[in-house]
Amino acid sequence: MRFHGRRATRQWGLIASLLGIWFFPVALVAAIDPAKSVRLAGADYVDAAYFGARYGLKPAMGNAGHKLKLSSVWTTLELEADSRESAINGLRVFLGDPARFYKGALRISRLDAEKLFSPLLLPGENETRVPALKTIVLDAGHGGRDPGKENRKLGVNEKSLTLDTAVRLQKVLESMGYRVILTRSADINLGSDKASDLLARATITKKAEADLFISLHFNAVAHDANRVSGVEVYSLTPRTQYSTADAERDDDRGANERNPGNTNDHWNIQLGYQVHRRMVEELHIPDRGLKRARWAVLRLVDCPAILIESGFLSNDTEARKIATPAYRQKIAEAIANGVQAYGTVLAGVRKQRSGQ
Repeated sequence: MRFHGRRATRQWGLIASLLGIWFFPVALVAAIDPAKSVRLAGADYVDAAYFGARYGLKPAMGNAGHKLKLSSVWTTLELEADSRESAINGLRVFLGDPARFYKGALRISRLDAEKLFSPLLLPGENETRVPALKTIVLDAGHGGRDPGKENRKLGVNEKSLTLDTAVRLQKVLESMGYRVILTRSADINLGSDKASDLLARATITKKAEADLFISLHFNAVAHDANRVSGVEVYSLTPRTQYSTADAERDDDRGANERNPGNTNDHWNIQLGYQVHRRMVEELHIPDRGLKRARWAVLRLVDCPAILIESGFLSNDTEARKIATPAYRQKIAEAIANGVQAYGTVLAGVRKQRSGQ
């Protein structure tokens, strides 16, 4: 990637401030030195402050070195030892491996450095391809005999709410100029069993030659239901890493498989961040985090993809809100604005590469 003078730097700086991404001239960025990495708990780790310096982030230690804040004009990245949770400009973002304090330095895994933070700090870094963004597939989760999550007291279920949200989102995205395809437009199953149903969603996406895939869902918990609410956005877990719900690598049985979705690791997380940021900011709901999972719909598609849990049907207060058409319209608009922000990132990278 080449940057042409101060004008280009200023232009990217403006984009960065608007989109919540961060830009630094490539001259500041050098490859991570393997000699500076250490092996901890089965993963390669790098000094977080050293990594941040590549992007112009200045370190500030706290809590006897067990907390680290890396900051610049556009970015604040907060880390804590023995935690898989970080904060990026105030948004919750989950690491694949916990940060670790070792020999006087807070460290992050090499995979988190390369697959999580680098794509956000410098979109397009080390990527030969910048995805197109013309055709979008929207996947309304569940359907037919599979109702998904339910709140029987309020008489609402996931399959109906995701379909309505998908139709609303389709209209908003089409008004922005995108071609939009739904995996289902009625209350139907897409396969004879769960596995074939999920495969069918990926097959539709491939046949459409989609540039983007979004799977829409609503969540539920069994315990403390009325204390849990908010939005979660998932992208595919990088190969060999923990998924967010897994405490040990062995819990994630597909960790070593090569999945089509992992060819888009760089853009998956950028897409997830932009949509997650917009939903938290525009819907004014609790931030449950940008997370990782190896769900089939994320593994099997070959374009950038995310799965969104837009709220909790197990929370009566939130479920009542989700049940209103007006709120589902707000969800659709927030997601669409996130997609548009992601498109602006792609356009910015493409423009810089063309030397304009």
